[in-house]
Amino acid sequence: MEANLRQGVEVGEMRKTAFDLLFDLGQLSPEFGLERNDEEGFFSFNYHGIPVTAPYLSNVQGLSLRTTLPECTLRRATSATEKATAYRCLDHVCRSRPGARAYFDPASGDLVVAVESAGFGEQLRADTAIDIALFMLEEAVYAARLFLGLPATPVAPARAEQFGGGYHFGEGMRTYPTARDAFAAYLVKHLSCEEVSRDERSVLLRSGPVDYEVMGMGWPSGFMVATTTRGFRHSMRDDARYVQIQERLAQPVTNPERPGEWSWNFRDPGRTAIAYFQEDGSFVVGQYGFGSPRTDANGPAYELVAQAQSLGVYAMTLLVEDLPDDLYSDEANRPN
Repeated sequence: MEANLRQGVEVGEMRKTAFDLLFDLGQLSPEFGLERNDEEGFFSFNYHGIPVTAPYLSNVQGLSLRTTLPECTLRRATSATEKATAYRCLDHVCRSRPGARAYFDPASGDLVVAVESAGFGEQLRADTAIDIALFMLEEAVYAARLFLGLPATPVAPARAEQFGGGYHFGEGMRTYPTARDAFAAYLVKHLSCEEVSRDERSVLLRSGPVDYEVMGMGWPSGFMVATTTRGFRHSMRDDARYVQIQERLAQPVTNPERPGEWSWNFRDPGRTAIAYFQEDGSFVVGQYGFGSPRTDANGPAYELVAQAQSLGVYAMTLLVEDLPDDLYSDEANRPN
């Protein structure tokens, strides 16, 4: 996947926010059929047959590309088994395409699949970053359709090998080979993390009782940071308990000592939290992030991603403390 030359304009060389880039692509790439809905505040366009929406506000500092799959809906689910099947589709999407987010639309009950980031910044070769996000969205939709037994076209593997090396976040002279490595270094400096281990796939960091896994995406400019909590294995095996937990994730999490001060909803369309269950019952909370080589703009983008992940981990801690014993089996097990 290479930067695109669109009508003689090398959009990729520009440093753009996601909002500005989407606006430009509407003019430079008519094949997208991009339309603006100023009244509702979003762009809409078609990508390989997938109807995509991009809310204005979510694409100013961050990134948000979404599509809806009405074939998977809670609206028609009446039994615990039917609801559990819908929720397991959500989990399958997030497991199959790291970095993808999924939730059920609060109004329609339909499954929303998205690629979103709290911090996008002004990306060098921003059009390539958007292309990668659209590829990820297409992969996530493919995973959902496959799970649901619907016709699905396999997605060709992405090639995004350019921009290896030169990643940093505007502090000091050191650079890193990938955005993953630069973000891990950012967490060491700003979240008081210590590196525990690393391999080709991920870097494992620890801050007190909390572990952060920073995973590469297969291309230098993308990463996902995740924190995992165990203790849900028995609930995952029971449809009724599993549905109860999933429904709780769509409700606000608050600090009982300061209930009116702060709240967090893992399934809020206005947030970027990736939240899903692994097949072994582990609960994963994460954020997707980007980076560009040779730019200080990574610093503010990394800060937004790190803040969002920290809040998600805090909410995870409050949630497991609030859940009854029949839903969470190990109250002594804190997020790790």
